[in-house]
Amino acid sequence: MPLTFSVVVPTYRRPQKLARCLTSLARQTYPSSGFEVLVVDDGALGSELERVVATARPYACQLLSQAHRGAAAARNAGAWAARGRLLAFTDDDCEPAPNWLEVFERNLFAEGEPVLFGGRVVNALAADPFAAASQALVDFLCEKQNRERSRARLLTSNNLCVPAAAFRELGGFDTSFSGAGGEDRELCLRWVATKRRATFLPEAVVHHAHDMTLGEFVRQHHGYGRGAALLRRRAAAQGYGPLPLERMSFYLDLLRYPLRGSGIDARVRTSLLFALSQLANAAGYCDERVRG
Repeated sequence: MPLTFSVVVPTYRRPQKLARCLTSLARQTYPSSGFEVLVVDDGALGSELERVVATARPYACQLLSQAHRGAAAARNAGAWAARGRLLAFTDDDCEPAPNWLEVFERNLFAEGEPVLFGGRVVNALAADPFAAASQALVDFLCEKQNRERSRARLLTSNNLCVPAAAFRELGGFDTSFSGAGGEDRELCLRWVATKRRATFLPEAVVHHAHDMTLGEFVRQHHGYGRGAALLRRRAAAQGYGPLPLERMSFYLDLLRYPLRGSGIDARVRTSLLFALSQLANAAGYCDERVRG
């Protein structure tokens, strides 16, 4: 029988987190006969992942493997092998809410044209200051970029849904983004450049459990800076650039954003981490510009 959904989950050497992700998909209120899950191993972990995938119930689950090429290439590999009419993307450190697929289906089939939908991501590690700050920064960017929900400019790759045929026609994710950061925004820009709509759908929720140390936090945002520089280069090459630089007011709003939170200690800590993230981002941006 034709499937409605193919859920694509790239993974890189995190079998325990992948197991929790697959368990959350087993809790979907959507009928298990209507979707499949494709796990794409981006690090050739082998038998350990085979055991994790073999325990996935009650839906069909398939394991694909590739040499380490990055999450964008892994998502494409899953999309090319998918049987569903709709592709839903999440990551191995994420747990979609039980109604995740139902929300996407209800909205996608209400449209008369192919629409790229992106949902809301919630930090699942409230006690981890680095995870909290990193997610708060993404929340700020989504708030700025998606003021008109039906004209979104930033949808994150760990919570996306798109008609499979339209995704393949577009060419999938740009695999020149071998690291994390930039490939999701590039997909949105390229999608919108074809006169299609991208829509932010906050009712489609994914819980994100990305624990980090201070060093990992800095490396993550350095990578985001490199992704931003590559995005500008690719946008100019593909014809949907150049992208304008943000105004100074954008950065002032960014530094004020953590002050909305509760608790003086948390607000100060998050504000300092926001500032650190921007320094790391700027360093990554310059690094990529020099390499480019």
